[in-house]
Amino acid sequence: MKEPILKGYFDDIFFEFLIHKDKKDVIIILPGFPSSNVMDEKIYFLYEKGFNVFAPRYKGTYQSKGKFLESDPIIDLSNFITELKKGSAISLWDMKSIKFETEQIFVFGESFGGSIACALAIASKDIKKAVIAAPVWDFKNHNKDHNEQDLRYLTEFVKRAFINLYRYKFKSIDKEMEKFKNISFEYYEENLRTPILVFHDPADNSVSIEHSRKAERAIRDIKLIETNAGHGLSIKFLNEFYPQIEAFLKSD
Repeated sequence: MKEPILKGYFDDIFFEFLIHKDKKDVIIILPGFPSSNVMDEKIYFLYEKGFNVFAPRYKGTYQSKGKFLESDPIIDLSNFITELKKGSAISLWDMKSIKFETEQIFVFGESFGGSIACALAIASKDIKKAVIAAPVWDFKNHNKDHNEQDLRYLTEFVKRAFINLYRYKFKSIDKEMEKFKNISFEYYEENLRTPILVFHDPADNSVSIEHSRKAERAIRDIKLIETNAGHGLSIKFLNEFYPQIEAFLKSD
């Protein structure tokens, strides 16, 4: 019988988590926009590989409080990591304090979550490495030089299809993201020094691989692996590419 996935809050941020009894490395999973609320397969997969796993929800999404992107998500998640490092969380099932010990912290992100992972890796010295898939490197120039997802259309779709699950009033997420100068290609190019492993499918029509190719050329410690695994970090993707991920996380 599998361990039940626990649920908790650090301030306004809701998260799901699975932890081991002994000291372990941590993986924080950062979802895309939008994403399913069911992350069990990913959490169990990484937990069974020996990690403590935390899956937070951005403010203003799903069970987290607040409005989406009303505050800086990097500050929100940096505060989340500060709480995580204290080594305890209250399980909402029985309101008991769960203790855990943390070694290295890694972040995994896909699409929107990939961009957040990069900015968070700059903001937090606690993050040792990041694994990201099809990240939105450049909100400002998205869909200008390449044929990509129309983010204004996506924003309005999410408003209609995920009522109460994503809470915001803005009309286009690409324009909204421009207010965060710490989440931009220019900022990554100047400041990103954390090792990042990037997976991207050349056939991805949501986010062009050309952005990831540009990032590999321009940013130190970026390694790009081109795949045919589609968009994001699916469980199928994790099963197929875990050997490369494991080698990256264990490398010096």
